[in-house]
Amino acid sequence: MIIEELNNYLDQEFGNIDRVVNELFSLYKPEKSEYTLAEQAAVAAFIVNIYSGIEKILKQMLLFDKLDVHDSPEWHEKVLRKSSEIGILPPDLFKILSSYLAFRNYYIYTYIFNIKWENITALADTVNDVVGKLKTEITEYIQTI
Repeated sequence: MIIEELNNYLDQEFGNIDRVVNELFSLYKPEKSEYTLAEQAAVAAFIVNIYSGIEKILKQMLLFDKLDVHDSPEWHEKVLRKSSEIGILPPDLFKILSSYLAFRNYYIYTYIFNIKWENITALADTVNDVVGKLKTEITEYIQTI
């Protein structure tokens, strides 16, 4: 993969993430207080989907740098850790994305009615800032390659 191909991949993935963010906020309104379980499940699924897109971006960047991120039981954590170690993610963004990963892991293995709505909304309320910060960090990192 050459840098132009990486940039095209990143543009496409960020476009996909933006589309999911738009869908999330067509359903989730911070001022709305009551959500059905189905709506809560949809909001949670959108958050997990957004994080999965972020993870795809980070993994592709690590592969571009020829770093080992082959699938293993702990590859999700490895992608975040390596992204932080090589300077793609600053410590504050690494910490925030770690909370999204923790939510993703919990979401996959539990029933939606066991997830506290406050945990879902905490992530939904910050998703625009997180995606914006990630775009900035990725753009800055790409300039160093």
